[in-house]
Amino acid sequence: MIHLIKEIISAEPFKLKLCFDSSDIKTVDFEPKLLEWSKSPGSKFKQLLDPEYFKSVKYNTEMESIYWDNGIDLSPNFLYDLDLIEA
Repeated sequence: MIHLIKEIISAEPFKLKLCFDSSDIKTVDFEPKLLEWSKSPGSKFKQLLDPEYFKSVKYNTEMESIYWDNGIDLSPNFLYDLDLIEA
């Protein structure tokens, strides 16, 4: 099943509460993945470890997904299926 994001309900340091097209509302805790993804030299994910920058996440209405100004965007399906999701 393909999932799309309908809304960013809230953004706090390293956690996003998202509403999906299935009407599911889920909170994604990114901290463990960010720590893992930011280990590579020059990784853009290091910027997301700044709590204020993380909270600057934006919603792409055309793609129904999320992104940051540094070019990072994450697939709604990936976020929906991520094992770091709380209901």
